Amino acid sequence: PTERPVSGAPGHRFSMATEPAFFVRRADPDDIDTLNALYDRIYPEDAVVLESLAYFHAVDRGVLRKADQRTKFLLSLIETSFIAVTVEDEESHVVGFAVLDDTPLQLSATEDAGTDWESWFQDTFELPGIDSSNSLWFSTCLIDGDPNIMGEILRTTFSTMPELRSVLTFVPATITEDGAMKILQPFQSHFAQLDMMSDELMAMTHWAAPSLEGHPPMVLSCNRSQVIAPLGIRIARVEDHDNLAAVFDAQSEVVTSVYGDFFIAELIEAQNDENRALVAEVDGRAVGLMCLTSDVDINVLAQCFQVDPYDNLLKGPYMKRVREHSRRLMEGQDAFLCAPGDFLQVALGSMDMDALLDSIPKLEDGRINAVQLHGALQMQEFSDEVGEVLQEFEKSIMMLFWQANFLEPMLQENSLLFPSKVSECVQLFMNLDITERKAIASEVLERWAEVQDILKLTKEAMAGPGEVETEEKEEKYEENLGDLLEADTTVDTVVFFKALGQEEQGPFTQDFLAKLLITLHWWGDVDISSPLALLPEDGYREALEKVMQSEEGLFVSHPNSPSWLANMPPHSKDVFCVNMFCLDQAFQTQALDFLLPAFSLFPEKDYCIITQPHTAPNTPLLNAFTIVPPQPQNTFGHVLYLIHRASLLGPPKVVSLKPHLLEQVHPLLEVFEEETRQEIISQSKLFLQERKASELEVFVVDFDSQVVGLIMLQMPNADVVDRLRCCYHLDDYLLVEHHETGGFSNKGHVRLLHWVLNPLFQKYTRRLLQGALRICGKTALFLETELKESVSSIYRELLQVAPRRPPQLKKILREPPKVASFCNIEEELPTEEDLREKERQQLLRNLEQTKALSIVAKKLLSETKIPVNARIVVVGASDCGLSFLESLLSIPHLLFNSLTLLAPGGLEYHHAHHLPLVAGTAAYSHQELRRIMLELRVRILDSRMVHIDRQQKCCILHDGSMLPYDYLVVATGLQDDALHALKIQSMGVEHVTDGYRRVNGAMSAADPSIRDLLVEGGTLVKSLIWNPLSYAVVYGRSLNAYCVVQGLLLRKVPAKKIILVLPSRSQESQQGDISVNAFYEGDEVEKKIHHILETMGLKVYEGYRLLGIQQCTRGRLKGLIFEDHNGGEVVPLPAEETAERGREKRFPAPEAARAPMGILEDFGASPANLPQKLLACRICITADAVNVDPDIFNSVHGNGLVYDGRLIVDHSFGTTDPAIYGAGSLCEFSRRFQRQNSRYLRHDGFNGREVGAKLAGALLKRLDPVNGDSVAAGGVGMTTTQDLPTASMMTATEEESSPDLLPEFYMPIAKGGLLPGSLHYYRIHACRRGDMQEEPSIKEEQVIVTDTLDLANGTGHFCRLTLDAFGKVDSITYLGGEALQVESLWSLVGLSETFLNYLYQRWRDNDIPDIVEFLADEWATALFHDRFMDFCHQIKLEMLASEEVKDLINKALEGVNLKEGLSRKLLTDIRKDLPSESVKQIQDHLLDYLQENTNHLKTYFLSWQWAEQGARK
Repeated sequence: PTERPVSGAPGHRFSMATEPAFFVRRADPDDIDTLNALYDRIYPEDAVVLESLAYFHAVDRGVLRKADQRTKFLLSLIETSFIAVTVEDEESHVVGFAVLDDTPLQLSATEDAGTDWESWFQDTFELPGIDSSNSLWFSTCLIDGDPNIMGEILRTTFSTMPELRSVLTFVPATITEDGAMKILQPFQSHFAQLDMMSDELMAMTHWAAPSLEGHPPMVLSCNRSQVIAPLGIRIARVEDHDNLAAVFDAQSEVVTSVYGDFFIAELIEAQNDENRALVAEVDGRAVGLMCLTSDVDINVLAQCFQVDPYDNLLKGPYMKRVREHSRRLMEGQDAFLCAPGDFLQVALGSMDMDALLDSIPKLEDGRINAVQLHGALQMQEFSDEVGEVLQEFEKSIMMLFWQANFLEPMLQENSLLFPSKVSECVQLFMNLDITERKAIASEVLERWAEVQDILKLTKEAMAGPGEVETEEKEEKYEENLGDLLEADTTVDTVVFFKALGQEEQGPFTQDFLAKLLITLHWWGDVDISSPLALLPEDGYREALEKVMQSEEGLFVSHPNSPSWLANMPPHSKDVFCVNMFCLDQAFQTQALDFLLPAFSLFPEKDYCIITQPHTAPNTPLLNAFTIVPPQPQNTFGHVLYLIHRASLLGPPKVVSLKPHLLEQVHPLLEVFEEETRQEIISQSKLFLQERKASELEVFVVDFDSQVVGLIMLQMPNADVVDRLRCCYHLDDYLLVEHHETGGFSNKGHVRLLHWVLNPLFQKYTRRLLQGALRICGKTALFLETELKESVSSIYRELLQVAPRRPPQLKKILREPPKVASFCNIEEELPTEEDLREKERQQLLRNLEQTKALSIVAKKLLSETKIPVNARIVVVGASDCGLSFLESLLSIPHLLFNSLTLLAPGGLEYHHAHHLPLVAGTAAYSHQELRRIMLELRVRILDSRMVHIDRQQKCCILHDGSMLPYDYLVVATGLQDDALHALKIQSMGVEHVTDGYRRVNGAMSAADPSIRDLLVEGGTLVKSLIWNPLSYAVVYGRSLNAYCVVQGLLLRKVPAKKIILVLPSRSQESQQGDISVNAFYEGDEVEKKIHHILETMGLKVYEGYRLLGIQQCTRGRLKGLIFEDHNGGEVVPLPAEETAERGREKRFPAPEAARAPMGILEDFGASPANLPQKLLACRICITADAVNVDPDIFNSVHGNGLVYDGRLIVDHSFGTTDPAIYGAGSLCEFSRRFQRQNSRYLRHDGFNGREVGAKLAGALLKRLDPVNGDSVAAGGVGMTTTQDLPTASMMTATEEESSPDLLPEFYMPIAKGGLLPGSLHYYRIHACRRGDMQEEPSIKEEQVIVTDTLDLANGTGHFCRLTLDAFGKVDSITYLGGEALQVESLWSLVGLSETFLNYLYQRWRDNDIPDIVEFLADEWATALFHDRFMDFCHQIKLEMLASEEVKDLINKALEGVNLKEGLSRKLLTDIRKDLPSESVKQIQDHLLDYLQENTNHLKTYFLSWQWAEQGARK
């Protein structure tokens, strides 16, 4: 079993000089035998203690007394409780076991008691700080003596669960005093009894009932602070340097060597408002440092990460304005968040005005010429946004200079001025921030009465005496001041401002008026650009009010601009950053103590962020943060972690939906489509109406009286879990029988219908799920996702369960007979169970199923998935690459955040809508990949790698873009090499390698775009159908070649327009490669296929090698040149033809001069002096011998990676670059690992799916902090080779003597395709064990063949089985019109022939005319079951454990030459002599296997079923 520490964190051994060390890990069901032994050691037979134990565990005494029932009870606790841990000592002996749950065991074990313990607890003890979100209860505790074991359990539990505040133990009142002394002994050192605040006793039927004597139950409590003392956090001081330097040096010597010995003191001394530093102190010694800064570039973060849900790290009001601005821009409207003055401030802030003034020549008195200033300003350049607004920057500055000195005339060409005056003017302008501008406007408006009087007097003075002739007019004028203000008299602004000055007895100083004038012009939307500007009728009151109502100018670019948020003011940012952190290793689990003081230093900021390298190990501090997903175009080299201030206030709580909370749910549902929103609302209302009668449970997530999430669950019908077990590998993750209710409502499964949560609280997802499960009393949750619809983001927190395959050979089952015998029998009406079974079988066999299953058990919610941020790039969507990704994603405790697959052409199921065209490996079905949600968890790029930059650790793609990696996996496999050998790139490949050319019409079967090029109804296919001069040549002997021929026929291409050219077989199998030949020489399948082609009239030319390709002036394919290997004589070309050919090389022939299409013509001699032929055609599709892709070869070989016919890798699939791995048919294990028996080293002899899984296991040693090495766990890397017990230390001789370092491979290799005649072809054979020449030839008695195939109508089957020397099935070949389950054929390879109902003897006696029909009978379904191999493996292990069986086999093998194999007689003799006990054991295991899998294996009638039928009778 995989042993994992609690919560997936690395286990810690705490030891003192005189104390033993203990290791706490997560309990596993395989621990059950050692736990039973531990129980027997601690609690020997004692009736009093046994009775008290039964009360303590809320079970009957018989459960603990009987070993089998106790085993079931302990297994149930491990499987269904929140967390179960096992403690081991230094010698790996189990010395402790504890189970903690979110409810007391007595409450859970009481029928209809529910799970609400909080109301009783608060009524009894009145401790509001203890609730279900921060407390756990002991369900059981087995400790072998040492009290330090309990301390280790508590320390590890509190360390790995930072939100946990209390651990409680419920002691029933019925426990006797003697029993309590024994049972509660482990709790004495760390727990204290809680004082009851209420004397009221519960009823005797209550789960917390008193004893018969009236004694209440007890609750023992242990608080976090009793186990882990909080750190003292304070502001850092310079004198902390020595202590902190020691902490830094213990973890990294790089810091002081790069930054100097006193960099910490300098850092602390440099603290200011933006940069702060905190220190953790223990016993007066600094043990940790956290440096913080509020100087954060939010523009870069917004460009590289998906921070929009967090308001792009801006404060709410600012982000609201930015969003509105962006919306208007995206709609094509004009939008500005800045006044002209804001743009001018940005422009002036971006330039050095003093340096510009210094560059202008000065006169003797220090003054400069205005013309020269004008010219210097004219040369300034700004960003596009600023430049568009300030198109005449120099005029703006000249005008600003006059506005600051408005009583003086404007500057002229010959004006002279002091540079200091210009600087003062600019400084005055830059100081006019929003606060200053509003203060100026406010002061003017407060004294508006005085301003009005001055305005009246100014207008009166400007009107002149002629207009005020009589006293009567003057009196009327004073009665109505408004008349004068509305008069037509015009007033110059300068005159009015001069009248407002104190020199003219006005209220304002001249400096104030200059600021006012500048404010009105640049931010009040009025024109005061010259002394001639006229005063408006209202005296600028409207402009002043506009200034008062204005908001701060935000210089925001277009949302798609790289500088979108680059100029946001510092106070608008809502974030600060941890830019340095270090903590002594002994206190790492207390790192969260820094966060609250950190936020207190920046009270106006709500977000704290950390950036870390992708390969940095996960730490307890980072566990509190949320990882922000990157943008697709992310160029930032780190991972972004984020936490909100609210997260420190405590976790949100799960509560049942109440009517008054329904309105708060509506805003959360905006992420759903309208139909889904209405469905959620209607179901929520139905739940509120029916409550307990409803099958729904609706919860809301409450935080500070706000609804921040919604969880909707559904109680499934009783048969749903059986359906899931039948259709998915559910039993691989759950012990389902322990989650069954058993008559109580505290166990069982529940379906998740809908989930929505504010992203700020995403970190609490697992605890919220746990809360929902606790309230509804369930222990397992599942989610069925329809992949055709939108998928909830919660799937990342769940485990994806792979679908199961039906145990059958044929995809379409045979119809059952209409009658059961010779006389008609009335059919019985199906029962409800029969109907459910029929539905399950239909779902299991539905090939178009698009549902995916995700699950999580309560026990898994206690550990947060460990994020793995390393950027893993897989090159090639081969079986190996896909299996590697699938294996990584199947690890329950790891969450891979950065997996990328380079898959030119996409995944196979992306082309499911196309007609069949090329062969497949049959390793993955279309729906299998889709239903494990691979595409949702892996970024799939339709792109090609053309180069590797090892220094920058990135892949260069064909479009020039760079894809960074931390680990690169090259799994491209081998490609058809026919065109590459001629330096021609396939037509559909976008990138043309240097030295290669593209010919329009020449393509390879390995071309990722071949399905699109030959799409039904496409240009090329239409040309083949309708153009009489257009022919297609398919070249090659591989299975792909025959499949392409059938693909063209399916696309309605006439057979006479297709030519199949087969190279000579002698050219295959060079250098020991596995042959690409579809069929061996004389193969019956080949004969049948060629007969079909001949019947169709399709030409087949055999024995020709492709030498060259001719193309016309337009780059189109003109003809193919072949070398004849059939022994013909060279026919020399006429002299004029030879000259013509030479001329054609220099001047390609025009389109009109073409050779006859589809006919082989003599074309002189080849360089090898063999006959040469010319075949004119328009389309050529090659599918011949394979080799490395030229781009991959250049990438690998050009970077110094060892390539010797294959990419050379070590036993861990590593190359000479530790960051680059290789696997699949492209690769080969180093010859240093060669066995003396010539073990096959090239990966093309192994199943790609198995190779990918082994590769994942090798890489996980570096990625998995739990089961990997110390570096993966965040430990200090080794620097000396003396401490590295790995293969890298070994000499070549030692490696050769250690062949066991290489992984073993067992899975068979399969390939299949649709061949001409619409016949399905499958070939499955065992993986390679040694070199071809080492393998013995197949004898006649090792081949079983049946042939009922009718080529005329495609009915019947051709099937050939070969057996190896030990009587095991070595290969299976099938040809027929009926599609079979390839996985079922897989399961037969490697089985002894006797498993197949003595197939050979019965076939030899002519009892089996058709192998396929024989194996399709129901007796064989057990062989095709997905757990049959596990059953065989279990029997094998038990046989190996029997000394009697081993002696029998060794004796029988004496004198037998194993190279010649085992005779059937020898095997029969061994079977006869097997001990009866062993035979009985095998039979019992077989019956158990059939009984455990009755949901699939309905055919077999077992003994217990016979007994049930007898009982019913």
